Amino acid sequence: MWYRAILASALFGLACTAAAPPARHRLPNSWHLRPVGSSVGVGTMPQGVALSPGGKRIAVLDAGAAPAALHVLDTGSLHTRSIVKLTDGFGNPIWLDERTVLVAGGKSDEIERVDLRSGSVVGIDPLGRGSWCAGIALSVHHTRLAAIGDRNGRVVAFDLHGRRLWSATVGAHPSALAFEANGTLVVASRQDSKIYFFNRLGKLVESLPTDTHPAALAIAPDGRTLAVAASDAGRIDLFSTQSPERELARVVVAERFGVGNHFGSSPDALAFEGKASLLVALAGENQIALVRKNRVVARIPVGWYPDALAASHDEIYVADGKGDGMHANPTFRPLERRTYARYVAILTSGDLRRISRTAFDAPDARNFRAERATILPLAKRRTAGVLRAGGPIRHVIYIIKENRTYDQVLGDIKRANGDPQLAWFGERVTPNQHAIARRFGILDNAYTDAQVSADGHNWTDAAFANDYVERFWPPNYGGRRPLYDFQNGASPVVPQGGYLWDDALRAGISFRDYGEDTGVPRSTSPTYLAGNMHGLIGHFDPAYEGWNLQYSDLRREAEWNREFRAFVAHRNLPALEIVYFPNDHTEAARAGALTPRAYVAQNDLAVGRLVDAVSHSRYWRSTAIFIVEDDAQNGPDHVSDQRSTFYVASPYARGGVVSQRYDTASVMRSIELILGLPPLSIYDATARPLDGAFATTPNFAPFTAIAPLTDIRAINPAHGVGARRSAAMNFSIPDAADPTIANDVLWDLYGVKR
Repeated sequence: MWYRAILASALFGLACTAAAPPARHRLPNSWHLRPVGSSVGVGTMPQGVALSPGGKRIAVLDAGAAPAALHVLDTGSLHTRSIVKLTDGFGNPIWLDERTVLVAGGKSDEIERVDLRSGSVVGIDPLGRGSWCAGIALSVHHTRLAAIGDRNGRVVAFDLHGRRLWSATVGAHPSALAFEANGTLVVASRQDSKIYFFNRLGKLVESLPTDTHPAALAIAPDGRTLAVAASDAGRIDLFSTQSPERELARVVVAERFGVGNHFGSSPDALAFEGKASLLVALAGENQIALVRKNRVVARIPVGWYPDALAASHDEIYVADGKGDGMHANPTFRPLERRTYARYVAILTSGDLRRISRTAFDAPDARNFRAERATILPLAKRRTAGVLRAGGPIRHVIYIIKENRTYDQVLGDIKRANGDPQLAWFGERVTPNQHAIARRFGILDNAYTDAQVSADGHNWTDAAFANDYVERFWPPNYGGRRPLYDFQNGASPVVPQGGYLWDDALRAGISFRDYGEDTGVPRSTSPTYLAGNMHGLIGHFDPAYEGWNLQYSDLRREAEWNREFRAFVAHRNLPALEIVYFPNDHTEAARAGALTPRAYVAQNDLAVGRLVDAVSHSRYWRSTAIFIVEDDAQNGPDHVSDQRSTFYVASPYARGGVVSQRYDTASVMRSIELILGLPPLSIYDATARPLDGAFATTPNFAPFTAIAPLTDIRAINPAHGVGARRSAAMNFSIPDAADPTIANDVLWDLYGVKR
């Protein structure tokens, strides 16, 4: 599409800027970025780096939501020397010689050869149609190539003339591969959590288990040790490469924070430093760890989500997948030349960071003081607060909605930090949410931890999105990886700590799910994998419709209410209910569908009716209702592209403007505290609970739902604004419609022309 060419041009300008000095930025969860070294922007979600044979240049592969590209930069100045546009690309590039770089071709299903002098890109080694080439390796003596297919779960070996030597199955979603000095090829499988060893003839000679979801491999310079980054487990597994291969050690590389687990650190890139030291990128903690003698001896802070590493004699090069943090996007209108880059998946751009090796020798690196200063410390809380096990709140209802920003809905509320010009769905459309906010608390400083729905439902359900999700959603949203498998409950999506319902199941807490991650009913899409959450089996309402925009949220609320009345009658309401109301997503201007405002108004009424029903029941005195959006991708906000609406509804809600800073994990932590559940990851473990939104003195007055102030049955006209663009979009599965176009249609309908 033409707007992608515009974006590519804009990103070229970004990449050519001078290296930036260290900065301090605040992330959605209130963690800080205080990165060392200098950096330069390179595009969206850079996922691979490689130094040239002479060490004077470095190749960086962008594989995010923007068009894929290979950047070549000067290592001394970090100035961009060239940018080569790619059909697709993924993983670490490889220098074949000073003028040729090899790239895993992603959707091209082959290895791509990039000639840096001419800028030509030629596919040389095909893996097979639909394989989705996700990684490549070059043998030590430059005589063989190998590649892995994410979609077909196979590894293929070639000679340098492109002749296929052998092919083998390695399990679903292989993540990394590397040649040992003797020609043995090692392949890691995320889904199986195994590493496979193939000899030169392609015979499988050994397979060994690793910790959960291996994401990267590295072989020591002496060839005797293989390091595996077990991403979800927060550990590095070390193996001997000497036959027979065997495990040598497991090294914990994550902070524990005194809470029992360390899931969420996401080690996802490795580089050996000399013979005895290993560099580890901790994407989830925004750090690089230095491992010696099987323990972490130093840590340095870097940018947001480091996911690739390279090391020279004096310098370390790190790709920060998400760059320097959140950004405001008040003028977000995707199809205009001036504003397309304001979409969250594009605005969250990455960088290349250069760091002196001496940074690890600094006292703050050795005693971890610099690293710990970036992470929100565990909150010191009053034991007599409302949010606690055995407290006055014993029931939680957790409502999850779709994709709206704070300004879009509540920007017109006075006294709070909103922009009324951006309130496309203001009080006339959402009277219930406005009334809930005014009665129970206006949270105007709350942020989703996710950028889009793919990672959003992982954050809302698990307080974490693992490395598989974080790496693969950007090319999916960029239209280069068709498979949407981020909510299907199959490894490698499932995080180590599991989901909220798994937490409740382990603790013996009663729960009921209504539509969240139960799949798309009757979906036949070959690129969407419907839900199969094992922890929900026997705990969800099969009559409740999950994602289906043709199905009214009012019907969903009615089905929830049917069961709720029975629970009230039998005095057996589950301690936890999770309720999915997705229709504020809208179908843009699709002819014959509800108008966006009708969709949002119906969603608003469903929320109001649910709160009304609970507040007029015997359970009101012991209940807290939390209402969140899974992400904030579908609109503008003058504060941040990740600021969204957060609501609480409870007799114990404080009311007024609540300006303390909260995030998705804050809601999860609050739920866990009420129900006596342990945290699922380092994010909810360190999250600030919503104590500031609650008071110890209750107000038991019920809430009465407000009748719609706009037509909730209004239909888009056949030839209205945006009808033609909306007709081409797919709303049958989550986020299949191009969000940039959908958002542009909404701007045409409701946006203020500035």
